[in-house]
Amino acid sequence: MSLLGIDMGSSSVKIAAYDVDGRMLAVTGKEITPLHPQPGWWETDPEDVWRATRLGLEEIAKMDALRHDPPSALAISASGRENFPADQQGNPLGNNIMGADVRGMEFESPPQGAPIPEPWSFSCGHLRERMDPVLRLLWWRKYHPEIIARTRMYPDWHGFLTYRLCGRNVSERSLVGRWLVYDLHTRTWDVQRLAEYQIASELLPEVLEAGEPIEKIHPQLADELGLPRNLLIVNGGHDLNCAALGAGISELGTALLISGSYENMLIPTEAFPTSSMLLRGLSITPHFGRIERSIYAICPTGNAVLNWARELVGISIEEQVGSLESEGLGPGPLLALPYLSGAMLYWENGRKLRGVLLGLTLATRRSDIVRAFMESIAYDHVNTLLLLAEEGVEVKKLRATGGGTRSIWWTQLKADLLQMPIEVASQPEPGTFGAALLAGYGIGVYRDLETASRKYAGTGKVFTPQPGRFALHQKRLEIYRRLVPSLLHTVFEDWY
Repeated sequence: MSLLGIDMGSSSVKIAAYDVDGRMLAVTGKEITPLHPQPGWWETDPEDVWRATRLGLEEIAKMDALRHDPPSALAISASGRENFPADQQGNPLGNNIMGADVRGMEFESPPQGAPIPEPWSFSCGHLRERMDPVLRLLWWRKYHPEIIARTRMYPDWHGFLTYRLCGRNVSERSLVGRWLVYDLHTRTWDVQRLAEYQIASELLPEVLEAGEPIEKIHPQLADELGLPRNLLIVNGGHDLNCAALGAGISELGTALLISGSYENMLIPTEAFPTSSMLLRGLSITPHFGRIERSIYAICPTGNAVLNWARELVGISIEEQVGSLESEGLGPGPLLALPYLSGAMLYWENGRKLRGVLLGLTLATRRSDIVRAFMESIAYDHVNTLLLLAEEGVEVKKLRATGGGTRSIWWTQLKADLLQMPIEVASQPEPGTFGAALLAGYGIGVYRDLETASRKYAGTGKVFTPQPGRFALHQKRLEIYRRLVPSLLHTVFEDWY
């Protein structure tokens, strides 16, 4: 018996198969073509996502490991807050407007005179943001009423794939918790909020618990893909929560650092949102298992910024690694602000921030520029843990995953500045593995999600803090903390 996990991300669809002891049997990935009709716009064609998913499933089904050990269940890890209008048969009526797309800012501002946070944000767990699916729906309604007139479904990526796989538009609480109209307390859609936005419940996906069986795969589709007809589709969840499950994050006091395109943290919690949390950029969303909620600390920096910087200055990863290895433990000659897409944490009105480089001279090297962004992203993690501590959220253990953990220098820097060991999860694809664990839970292979997560996630390497390095960076970190609000108030407040 094997288990399949699909990880639907912003740039690719990854599919991996595992045995019941957590060993990866096979993996494949298919790229998705980003669409940028004009600057600031980012769309994805849902049919391109389905093409990538079909090709990936067909490819992995042919691999020897699965021919000898056919899959019994499949679950999906999906990026959140990305939806599109569809007709009665689930056919897309438009492209998915991605989370980083700048459209819809007019819906992001609260009504004039409304208290901040708005009262309902305490039930949904976050402040309104333009990428919230409900606000995206308002955008479609305003600019494309002819499409809305034909719309009968408004699926997210998870619901779209389950509909294509087994005929049901199903999502999960950690996904719909980011819609703006889900209630953390009642654990269901907020009927009053839906009425205010004039949203018919028939448009919404069916919400099931993570790990709850949905349906068997369509028999004809199974035959076309070479998969067993009895393959059960099981409810998955949000990609951050699935990655946490796949990385062994299952206890209070632990946090997951996802070092990918963004540098995000997920922290299991029993708390409900407070005014201070919301105003400082933290959000609370449903989670899997006994700990029913998690805190999201979202930082739109990470490899998206580093890849941009390396491409801009024309330096390869290998060149950068060589340069870093020859440098000392103190800060580099430049100070950067990594907010090319704004900031969502710590800084008041941080969404207005943009990237900055300070200290440039004619002697500045290309590697200095990339290093400055790597250091500033690490500084932000120090600020995030400080913010969590001020909100009464204790982090005693930090586990990390994602492509950024492959940089030994960068991960060691983070451990040194956070003054906390960083355990790197050994599962190479925690998103697909977390989904596979949910698939196994759905068919009774695992009795307890937390136990399975801890047992099979594994630790590849532990980065222990080096004494004295934090002190070398302390003055630079203090300058960083003074500089950001100063630039916000004197420069970026009226930049646009």
